[in-house]
Amino acid sequence: AKGSFTHIVVYTKSSLVEQTTPAAVALADSVASASSVAFTDKDLDSAQIGGDTTWTLAADETHVSNYYIYLATDTAGAGQSGGGTVSNGVNTYSFSADTAKASFTHIVVYTKSSLVEQTTPAAVALADSVLADSVASASSVAFADKDLDSAQIGGDTTWTLAADETHVSNYYIYLATDTAGAGKSGGGNVNSGVS
Repeated sequence: AKGSFTHIVVYTKSSLVEQTTPAAVALADSVASASSVAFTDKDLDSAQIGGDTTWTLAADETHVSNYYIYLATDTAGAGQSGGGTVSNGVNTYSFSADTAKASFTHIVVYTKSSLVEQTTPAAVALADSVLADSVASASSVAFADKDLDSAQIGGDTTWTLAADETHVSNYYIYLATDTAGAGKSGGGNVNSGVS
């Protein structure tokens, strides 16, 4: 810890005595931290996240070699896990779709020099864009078979649009062997806003 120290001094010593006047340099405490961390969850499943984390680069990146990005259980970076590393000058990291949110409550961004990772990160609260599966899910799916032959189907599929289409770009329609989508096959897609 720097404490109240202001200089580094270097003395020479002979076999007889240490010199009385050292060479000296004033201490310059380098501070470099990311700020304004932001994250928009674009994974539409509850308890999962995915999307870009962005931040404002450290004001002085002279000694910054990398930024380390983690999921954490608080703003101080406790329980950090996952995430990755980007080089200085880069202010975006993408969490892949289906990343488990688990008990994580924050995304933290640390700077790292060639010596050490900073101890206090910049942080943003982690908000899963879907608080309940129903928010970004279609509902009231209906199908009336208009094909009159046995073992053949044909007709229109309709549904109620997701209550929040903010991050919905398309609706994908498949045939499946159960209500959870097992064995999904065939089908097609339509743009959001169309049912």
